[in-house]
Amino acid sequence: MSGQQSRYCRVEPIFNLKTPLLFAHRGGALEVPESTVKGFRHAIENARSDVLELDVQLTRDGELVVWHGPDLDNVRIDGQNNCPAKRPKKRRKIYHYEWKELDGKAWVADPRAKTPEEDEIDLSGTPVSEDRRLLLLSDFLDKFPNIPLNIEMKQSFKRKIDDANRAGSKDNIRLLTGILDNDSSKRKIVIVSAHDGLIDEFRELNGEKYPTGLSIREQLAFQFFDRDMRNRVLETSYDHHFSGRKLIERAARLGGATFVFLTGFGPVLPAIDNPPKEEEIFEVLDRGVDGIMTDRPKRLREIIDKWQALA
Repeated sequence: MSGQQSRYCRVEPIFNLKTPLLFAHRGGALEVPESTVKGFRHAIENARSDVLELDVQLTRDGELVVWHGPDLDNVRIDGQNNCPAKRPKKRRKIYHYEWKELDGKAWVADPRAKTPEEDEIDLSGTPVSEDRRLLLLSDFLDKFPNIPLNIEMKQSFKRKIDDANRAGSKDNIRLLTGILDNDSSKRKIVIVSAHDGLIDEFRELNGEKYPTGLSIREQLAFQFFDRDMRNRVLETSYDHHFSGRKLIERAARLGGATFVFLTGFGPVLPAIDNPPKEEEIFEVLDRGVDGIMTDRPKRLREIIDKWQALA
């Protein structure tokens, strides 16, 4: 393993940081209340994360909120039932609410040790504390300056907000761009999406101003054909079919980087960080990935440190 590690440690071209990079997925969704100040502070201070990974959703009135969702089943909301399964169907997702209904009124619960039946979830014990509240993207950027970011645009970007100024995804992406452009930090921000059209529209508006992840369509094509990877990221699953050594080497040769999720993609690709096994994580690192994304950044930092010490 030591020889492989020495071979693949490099300074990757997107964030210009020494690999392997540790990405805190939602701040560390299995260690802390996800997508909160409490969670992101944990990622930075306790896990020494290199990059914060976050998702952005739109509320009904078009505010950009740091949230994976779209469900709010682990969020205590003032005035709503503390058993999310008993909330009205049209009050269970973030885009069912205007921001004024969530601002200072929505508190993220701790990750559950085991998942109870849906109708048994009770959020009444969730602390009402400032570091657990839902955040606007603009507030997040102010609270966490300088640290590199990986931001995913979620499907709610396709929603129509009004007939005049926010008729669909292009207008919502313009709002996102304006917020990013106003960020006072001189940091690198990668923009990704699982929805091909959103990435296409983001690049159409911004050109090469921000590095972007390959769309799903582009990832499939990259399995068979070379392409210019400058300012591009192959962001994919840990599974070797999607991030094998030859593919990783090809992405690097063509100017890009490969970041892989240790989190799951449905029953076919279960998470390998819940809990992480050293031998599985070592195997992924030995392939030469530039970064790993995990819901357990503190534990993964320990494993990366051990892997590096064995060089």
